[in-house]
Amino acid sequence: MLFIDVIDGDKTKTINIPTDWEDMTLSYWCGLYKIFRKYKDDSEVREGLAKDEKKNNLEGYTDELKSSNMDFLKGRDAVNMNKDIFKYIAQISDSDIDSVDMNNAMQVLESINILQEDYKPKGITSFECEGETYHFPVDNMKGNSFGDYIEASQLDMNHELMVNGHYDALPEQMAILCRAIGEEYEEDEIKIKTERFKNLKMDIILEFSFFLTKQSLALSKALEMYSEEREEAEAV
Repeated sequence: MLFIDVIDGDKTKTINIPTDWEDMTLSYWCGLYKIFRKYKDDSEVREGLAKDEKKNNLEGYTDELKSSNMDFLKGRDAVNMNKDIFKYIAQISDSDIDSVDMNNAMQVLESINILQEDYKPKGITSFECEGETYHFPVDNMKGNSFGDYIEASQLDMNHELMVNGHYDALPEQMAILCRAIGEEYEEDEIKIKTERFKNLKMDIILEFSFFLTKQSLALSKALEMYSEEREEAEAV
């Protein structure tokens, strides 16, 4: 975590800047994710329109002009995205951002570059939340039923339609599959745990995401091998 004093008009305010995944909660990250996704979606739509324009071969709209126009729009988007990111982190309004010192703004934006890099898992298998220790379902999901796994997996099926992508599904997936020692599955408790886990730090969320992907691949491979062995046995 980095603390920077930002000159905001005629006053100075200290802002906390997350410089690593463990510095922010899932809820905080989702706010940044919305900004990244907005500009990514806008860029994809624009590229699609550019392809259509190329097919239509509009008279006078040369490749050089198209390329120049796209470069301009990409540059404008980069500026606007950085502006929105800074506003979110510094919690300032549109009217206040014009008076912020440029050096402070650049320092903030440069500090969060790590958040655009791929997360490197550390192999975490348990975490603390409100004084309780919860464990990932290690040992091939021992202690969890196959139904638990299916229920958790289905939550992620329509992640592209979710506001925050698969990040919206992860707290509930963790609520279903991650348990304290001796804890049994209780449907009423899932909603409570889901809300609780939305405040987990992002390093824990990402560790679980990698863990679940790894377990899913292992289970899929095991099911495939079982199916093949069954077919071979029936053919004898």
